[in-house]
Amino acid sequence: MRRILLVGGGTGGHIFPLIAVAQAIQEFARQNSIEIDLRVLGEGRFIRQACVENNLKFKSVMGAKWRRYFSVLNFIDLLKIPVAFIQSLWHIYWYMPDAVFTKGSYASIIPALSARLYFIPVFTHESDSVPGRANVIIASWAKKVFISFKSAGVFFKREKTILTGNPSRRELFTADKSDSLRFFNFDGSKKIVFVTGGSQGAGVINSIILEALPSLLQRYHIIHQCGDAHIKNVQEYISKLGKENPEINSAIQNGYRPLPFLPTPDLARAYAASDIVISRAGAANIFEIANMGKPAVIIPISESNGNHQVVNALEFSKFGAVVIEESNLTPNILISQLGRLLENAQEVGQKINEFATPDAGDRIASVLCSQS
Repeated sequence: MRRILLVGGGTGGHIFPLIAVAQAIQEFARQNSIEIDLRVLGEGRFIRQACVENNLKFKSVMGAKWRRYFSVLNFIDLLKIPVAFIQSLWHIYWYMPDAVFTKGSYASIIPALSARLYFIPVFTHESDSVPGRANVIIASWAKKVFISFKSAGVFFKREKTILTGNPSRRELFTADKSDSLRFFNFDGSKKIVFVTGGSQGAGVINSIILEALPSLLQRYHIIHQCGDAHIKNVQEYISKLGKENPEINSAIQNGYRPLPFLPTPDLARAYAASDIVISRAGAANIFEIANMGKPAVIIPISESNGNHQVVNALEFSKFGAVVIEESNLTPNILISQLGRLLENAQEVGQKINEFATPDAGDRIASVLCSQS
């Protein structure tokens, strides 16, 4: 029996690759007749829900986050640290895994340190081209650091790093295009644009899509994942827009699908139905797009940790993705770049697919199932 503990929390960018690794471990164990006891330790409703959906054993641990700006929450979170430490020590003691794998969010630091105190080997994965603070800390005692971008290797000891790419969930690649078009009630008469700001949505992208919507709908049908926090404002805007212009209202009803959040099966359908993707530059999004071989317009967050989204986007642009920084983002530029990419969609998609790492989860699983 090999016991493996996966640790994570935060947003989808950390959680979804963790789920992908869990799936890869289960498949590797099945193919190699290895008996596995796989569990997840994490913080937050999001990861708990993901574990329930994937039938993974889950234990909760309190998360403590240090913000780089002044906030009363920093002082509150300081009080959470001893509680999280005791919880982590307790859960790990009773499970006593052979290996601990973390995804580098702030929720991973204390469990990773607890594992270190029990002399349990720790492995971590860095999704971005510029690592976050959590992974820089964890890497100091980790046995191996898996990285998605070759450029991230300069931040870690060479003998520790393994270039794997970013793991993507297997279910994302199983949807059928015709079935997906029917699911979104599209007739296939226009090219489909899938817009995503990540699991939480992106206000800047939402605003530019709404501003450009009348022009976009003349040429395309749109699936728009706008985020739970933004869906109400989006719906109010398109309702007002439709009332002011019956012709636009008809185009909205026929060709625009605003959605707060897409669960994995629906996200798979959105990718399958789409001809091109507009996205943020989070690693999870970039590698999903690459694995699907979709032309893409990437709009990185202008101010992210270590400017990692801009660096991610520039790495991706070497394979044919178009990058538009927020300061240059206008409806005309966006529409122009969509048209340019779709003129050579097949060629661009093939080039982008060269960036893909469909075996990332498998490579991580093989190490976790064999090293101690």
